[in-house]
Amino acid sequence: MRAGGVRGSDDADFIARRTDAYFAKTAEIVAAHGDARVTYAVFLRSDAVVAIDRAIEFLDQIYPPGAEIPLSLTRAVPEGTVLTSGKPMLYVTGSLVALSPIETLLLQRIGFSCISAFNAFSMCLALPGAEFLAMEARHTTGDDMHLACSYGAAVGSRTAKLMGAKGFIGTSTDIAAPLFDTPHGLGTMPHSLIGYAKARMLSEGRDPASESPTLEAAKLYAAQFPDEPGYTVLNDYDGREVTDALAVCRWFYGAGGPGEAGKRLSFRLDTHGGRQLEGLDWERSVRTLLKWTHRHTPGEVAKLALTGFDFDELGGMSADELRDKFLFGTGVTAAAAIFFRKALDDAGFPQPRIVVSSGFDTVKCRVFGNLAVPVDVVGTGSFLPSRLSRTYATADIVRYELPDGAGGWKTFDLVKAGREFLKLG
Repeated sequence: MRAGGVRGSDDADFIARRTDAYFAKTAEIVAAHGDARVTYAVFLRSDAVVAIDRAIEFLDQIYPPGAEIPLSLTRAVPEGTVLTSGKPMLYVTGSLVALSPIETLLLQRIGFSCISAFNAFSMCLALPGAEFLAMEARHTTGDDMHLACSYGAAVGSRTAKLMGAKGFIGTSTDIAAPLFDTPHGLGTMPHSLIGYAKARMLSEGRDPASESPTLEAAKLYAAQFPDEPGYTVLNDYDGREVTDALAVCRWFYGAGGPGEAGKRLSFRLDTHGGRQLEGLDWERSVRTLLKWTHRHTPGEVAKLALTGFDFDELGGMSADELRDKFLFGTGVTAAAAIFFRKALDDAGFPQPRIVVSSGFDTVKCRVFGNLAVPVDVVGTGSFLPSRLSRTYATADIVRYELPDGAGGWKTFDLVKAGREFLKLG
């Protein structure tokens, strides 16, 4: 409407085509019998971090500029506040004729941002020493959802930074980068680049089993982008996370390598859930975590990993499932990150940073935090709401004001049964 164009009839049509029919009919009835000044209380039925600036901006843009009853907005709490479920975050006062059709469009712009903000906030606090990179774009439905959730992550991150966390350093797309105060999206290589490098080697008659396609991809990347301050190398394409990482290290820190110019090297662990990181099996994973945590049994490790959790926070996950998914099993587990860090250190390469990705939601971040797993960066899109019902924002009218015939208003504080807690003080 500035969501696409011009004030006036264009906005009215934009709203009419998107609002719920019952709100449009309510506006028509009220217009026929006399407008009212109303106040809505806006809230979520889930714990949230308030991330509503973009929704407020939209409301300011879309509210009819010529309405006889002006729009008034009152924040219950500042942007970035951690808010318990059911607490109002915003009061909206204006014309019932104007606001009734807008309610649906306003609520659409609140839930995803606020729940993404809460999830991002919780993840950053769980791993306060790690930096985070927002990588949710590919899991969203398009620009609207991507920007809403990225905005939420940025707000949640800012709140976590106030509490000492490093928080989010950026996102993977240019369109969302300004939300994180960066000029461009961040990231280096996907699996497809390594596959391309491997195909080139095969076409040249080279043997990818004796050479490293991952190293070849890193060289291609460094040659194409020589001015970047550092490179993050994805190293699970051939299932040789350790072998390929060490090959990259020998080139990177060797004579004439980028390390000599002061560039920084990172490795991104993205081992999928169908196998374990190179060099690991269940038994070795158990031994790795027992040694790391100074515990005597796998059960003691799991107990440490779950410190501070309530059972309902696990989303129905059993202790066995948690051990498989986060500790000793396949994919990017705590054991995998620790084992990989030790492999680099033992080979004389303590410099590279470790970036982890693959399913890093709030629970996984808290498990890694409880075990003090040595990770430097978390690439994640798992701050996206995992349950759609958590994002359902609600607005109830809590005050109706009707003209008193003398230029003032008769005020009636009314709300549906069960929502009396929303009434104005």
